[in-house]
Amino acid sequence: MDTQYRVYDCLHNDARRFGGGILWLLFRVLPGCLLAGVLLLCLGSLAAFASATPAAVEGGGLANPESGHMLLYDEQGTSFTAAVLQSSKVHFDISGMVATVTLEQAFRNDSGRWLEGVYAFPLPATAAVRAMEMRLGERRIIGKIRERAEAKKIYREAKAAGKKTSLVEQQRPNLFSNRVANIAPGETIVVRLEYVQQVGYQAGQFSLRFPATITARYMPGAPLEAAADPDEPLALEVNPYLGWAQPTVEVADADAISPQQYPQPGSEQAPLNPLQVTARLDMGIPLAKVEAPYHDITLTRRAGVYDIGLASGVSEMDRDFVLAWQPVTGAAPTAALFTEAVAGEHYGLLLVVPPAADRAPPPVPREIIFVVDTSGSMGGLSIRQARSSLDRALRALRPEDRFNIIEFNSTHRALYRRPLPATAEHVQRALEFVNQLQARGGTEMLPALRAALAVSGDDDLLQERLPLRQVIFITDGAVGNEEALFEEISTRLGTSRLFTVGIGAAPNSWFMREAARHGRGTHTHIGSLEEVAERMDGLFAQLARPAVVDLEIDWPVPVEAWPQRIPDLYLGEPLLVAVKFGPAPPAGELVVRGRLGEADWAQRIQIAAASESLADTAHKGVASLWARHKIAGLLDERVRGRSPDAVRADVLPIALQHQLLSPYTSFIAVE
Repeated sequence: MDTQYRVYDCLHNDARRFGGGILWLLFRVLPGCLLAGVLLLCLGSLAAFASATPAAVEGGGLANPESGHMLLYDEQGTSFTAAVLQSSKVHFDISGMVATVTLEQAFRNDSGRWLEGVYAFPLPATAAVRAMEMRLGERRIIGKIRERAEAKKIYREAKAAGKKTSLVEQQRPNLFSNRVANIAPGETIVVRLEYVQQVGYQAGQFSLRFPATITARYMPGAPLEAAADPDEPLALEVNPYLGWAQPTVEVADADAISPQQYPQPGSEQAPLNPLQVTARLDMGIPLAKVEAPYHDITLTRRAGVYDIGLASGVSEMDRDFVLAWQPVTGAAPTAALFTEAVAGEHYGLLLVVPPAADRAPPPVPREIIFVVDTSGSMGGLSIRQARSSLDRALRALRPEDRFNIIEFNSTHRALYRRPLPATAEHVQRALEFVNQLQARGGTEMLPALRAALAVSGDDDLLQERLPLRQVIFITDGAVGNEEALFEEISTRLGTSRLFTVGIGAAPNSWFMREAARHGRGTHTHIGSLEEVAERMDGLFAQLARPAVVDLEIDWPVPVEAWPQRIPDLYLGEPLLVAVKFGPAPPAGELVVRGRLGEADWAQRIQIAAASESLADTAHKGVASLWARHKIAGLLDERVRGRSPDAVRADVLPIALQHQLLSPYTSFIAVE
C-alpha cells in the first residue's frame, strides 16, 4: 500500500471518527515527542493580565505545552514566538530500594509583558511527589498540598491579585502539569519538585527510569460535542488554554492529557531541550556493573559510593533515561527490609526474591495470542522493534503450541480465524505477515484486547489439552482510556495471562505495568533493536517456568501492607510489599509462603537481619512510598466497581497527611 493511500486512510478514518482527529494525526505520527511543554500567554500589562477571564483556564485542559519551549502569544492567542526553556536538571539520590529525586526547571520571560506559563511533564508512575518549591531570584516559595478544588481557587485568586503563583496537578499517575502565573518581563522562575521512587529489581539487576519525553495518547470515542455535519471539514482553531485533543465519551479529560508537542529532534522545527542528569548511588553492597543503556555516562567511585553524570554534560530530552546496576555474584539479596520512622510510626519496604525452580518443567502445550500495535505512534524505530520482537517470539514457538496474531490500529484483524498449531508452514506464513506490518491510523486498543481475551466454545473444549493461555501484547501504550482497558482485562481475563511488551523511547509505562498486573503477567520494555533478543528470550524463559503463586505473608504483629492481594511472581521477579508497622519498631520473624510448581514454598526472614542486609537501616522516603502504594491500591478499587466518591473519601486524607500529589490533591505556591 503506497504512502499516499496510507495518509489518506488515516485522515479519512480518524477525522470522521472523532473531533480533533487531524490534530491527533499531526502530533501522533511524529515520534520522539519531548519532555516539558510550556505556553506563555501574552496579556499585555499586569492590569490586563489580572483581569483576564479564567473560564477557559479552569476547564482543566493543558495550555498548549510545546516540548520544553515557552510560547509567547499575542493578546488574541493567534500568533506566537518561541522562547527557550532555560534549564532542566534531575538528580537521583539512591539508597537501597529507595531513590529520592529532584527535578528543577528554569523559565525566563524574555518579552516585555506579563505572562502565564503552563507546561506538562512526565514522571515515573510509581513516583510519590512530596515537595514543590518556586524560586524568584533569592526568594523561595514553598508549595503546600491542598485539596484539588481548593488549590485551584487559591491559584485563581492569587493570579487575579497579580501575585506570583504556581499550581502543580496530576493528570495521570505518570503525567503532570504546572501553571505559573504573573511572570514579570525579563524574570526567571525556577520550579523544583521532589519525589520518591521505588527502585526496580528483576533477574538480579536493579534499575531506575526517568521519563524524559511524552508519547501522545490516542483518545478513542465520539467527541462530547460532535460537529453538526460530520462531512464538513474540521476547523483547526488554536485554543491557547487547551491540549490538542477534544474530550470524548471514553476520555472525558482528553484535553487535559494531550499537550501539543514538536516533532522528533533533528527536524527543522524541533527545539533543543538540554537535560542535565546526576546521580549518587549507595547500595551498601559491591557492584559488578553500573550502566545507562541509552546514554553515555561517567562514573566516579569513592568508598563504595558512585557519583554518576552524563558524559556530554547534558542530553537532549528525546528518550527516557535508564540507570541499571548489578551486584557482584553472590551479593544480590534474597531478602531485605528498608525502614523509616515518621511521626512516631514505623514503615517498611520488604524485598524477597523467591528461588527459581530447579529445572524447567516438561513442555506443556500452550495457546499464545500475539497482539501488536500498528498505529501511527508506532512509526519509525518502534514498528521495527515490534516486528523484530514478533519474529523472535514466533521462532521460539514449539510444535505442540497453538498461536495467532492480532494487529490493530483504527481497526483490528487476525492472521488466522482461530489459533492454529505452530507448524513450520503456519509459522512461516506468520513471519511473512509480520514482515509487512506498517504503522498507521488510530489506536483502537479495546476491541483488539477483547478479541485476544475471548475464548470460543471450541477453544473451551480444548482447555484440558491446552492448560496455558498466554496473551503477549506489544505496544507503546499511548492511549487515554487506560482505566476502561484495566476493567476489560479484569473482567475478561479468565484463565488467560496477559504479558505486555513496551516498545519505543517513551512508552506509557504506567499503563503497560498496570495492564500486566491486572492480567496476572509481567511487563517487558524494549528500548532499542539491540535489546530485542535479550528481552524476548527473557520473556519466553518466564513463560516456560512455573510462577510462584498463592503468596501470603505471616507478619509477627498486625500490620497494614500494600498491595493487599499479592500477585504471582515469575522467573526473576521479586516480592515487593510496602508495610506500616505502627508505633513499635519492627522485630521478630516473618514467613513468606506460596506454591512453586507442584511444591509448597516458604521462607522465614528475621526482620533484624533483613534490615541490615543492604546499606543502612533508615531510608528516607519509605513512608511516602507506603502512602503511594496505599493510594494506588485504593484507586484500583474503582476498576473493580467501587464508587469513585467512596474511593476519593479514603484517598484524600492519606494524600493530605503525607503531603503527596494525587488525583484529589495539588501543590499550590503563592508569594
